[in-house]
Amino acid sequence: MIAFHMPFRSVVLVVSLLLTGSYAASAPFKASEDKPADKLVAAAQSALQKAGKSVSAAQNGDLGLGRHKGDSFTSPVDGYFIQERASRGLPKPGQHKYYGALVPWDHILSELDAETKLLFLVRHGQAWSNYLEEVLGPDLWYGVVSKCGFTTGNGTDYQIFDAELTDAGQAQAEDLHTMLASNSSFHTVTGGLPTRAIVSPLSRCLDTASIVLADMQLTNINTEELIRETLGSDTCDARRSVSDPAGGGKPDTGPCAFDRGLKSKYPAYDFPVLGEDKTDFGLLTNDDHLWKKNKREKQKDQIKRADTFLKTLFNNAEEQVIFVVTHSGFIRSLLLAVDREPYRPKNAEVVPALVRRRQRQSA
Repeated sequence: MIAFHMPFRSVVLVVSLLLTGSYAASAPFKASEDKPADKLVAAAQSALQKAGKSVSAAQNGDLGLGRHKGDSFTSPVDGYFIQERASRGLPKPGQHKYYGALVPWDHILSELDAETKLLFLVRHGQAWSNYLEEVLGPDLWYGVVSKCGFTTGNGTDYQIFDAELTDAGQAQAEDLHTMLASNSSFHTVTGGLPTRAIVSPLSRCLDTASIVLADMQLTNINTEELIRETLGSDTCDARRSVSDPAGGGKPDTGPCAFDRGLKSKYPAYDFPVLGEDKTDFGLLTNDDHLWKKNKREKQKDQIKRADTFLKTLFNNAEEQVIFVVTHSGFIRSLLLAVDREPYRPKNAEVVPALVRRRQRQSA
């Protein structure tokens, strides 16, 4: 067993930023910056006007990560987790008592066998893209979301590409770590069984995992291309290359320039590049070939991608308990792929799911 450990980041005081006199969104307080909401809105309105003239309609299509024939997956029992009741308006998203378990954890763990795993789907903490969307609202955010960065009227810069955690997002991740570390909670929900972690290669997930899983006993931690957020159009969902770009500039593929690749920025993680026919955990290519400027992934294609991930998981992970640090869009699609109701978690929320592999029956 190995203990995955990285140092915590300091938590900065979070204050409310009022928008239009009635709306509040959490933002990190920085004494040296003035971020009046009216300037944020004015800058976003200008960006929206430009976007209306220049942004073409997204072309939806299959991005080639479809279902592998031969396996299908299901959630074998109902009524174990409160998140299953999303269609009834119960519960509202948010971290739930016992992480949403409605029966004792030893009862849940008794369902595990060679073809059944317990997944803890963890959404990343608040990223700057989440913050801007909350503050600006969906209409103004649309004019910004395809840009590499956003500058307010007073010169405050926000990076949107591969959006990183806000200070509030780091605090959310630290709160979740405290929950798991307190009162033997991690041991209770895992039953002390060997546990693996799998992390999306976007910065907000890598940073969240570094905090949430610090000092937890894990057999392995992998990065995985297939559990990324919805692909295409939005630059916050594009990833940086594994290697540093030549001259600290823009890589051959991908929308934006950056100075450090994944290997330099996150030396504690491995980023194996396995090719587009990969069957193990890792990345398809060095650069981001999945992100397309004018092609946004459809829900049905993301469900197929989730199914492909589950095949990879069951074929390569002996562990029966898996933490998956990922994104809200992918969590919804994975739940749909195993016949669960879609559920959109809040930042740094845990959604547990029992997943069983069943072999396709011959006709």
